[in-house]
Amino acid sequence: MKLGLELIAHRPVQLRLGTFFETWIATAGGSARRSLGRDEYHLRLTIGPGGRLAATGRTHICQVDLEAADLGPNGARQALLAPVARPEGSPVLWGIRTNRFLRAEDLRQLTRARLLQEGGRVMEFTFADDGIDLQVLSPGRYLVDVTALVAD
Repeated sequence: MKLGLELIAHRPVQLRLGTFFETWIATAGGSARRSLGRDEYHLRLTIGPGGRLAATGRTHICQVDLEAADLGPNGARQALLAPVARPEGSPVLWGIRTNRFLRAEDLRQLTRARLLQEGGRVMEFTFADDGIDLQVLSPGRYLVDVTALVAD
């Protein structure tokens, strides 16, 4: 199967110079190849509600305030789907590392997420939804169990 995950602003999110997000998909077999995403913001700006903050499968470096230049809304590029080999019964985990949301409560209040699957299937969810387990590893480091959302 092929999957992608995106972190979406639920409320306006202020970013500063040096804000970054690293995201990846993993199973019991390890990290999925080509799932690593890195998003870096080299300026101060605000991502409005519905704007993409980060996504898996590609690198995005934001150096221009698109809204100020009348070029469209600010935000990261869409996730690229990565092949995920999932051994039977294995969980599907989404890793997030960032210097923007050091507290899980901020992540829960200011963001939501989107799961993309082959065939154009898209599912939005929050970190408080049933079946979603947000585990805090350390400030700014999270593992999100999205197994319940993945259609085989």
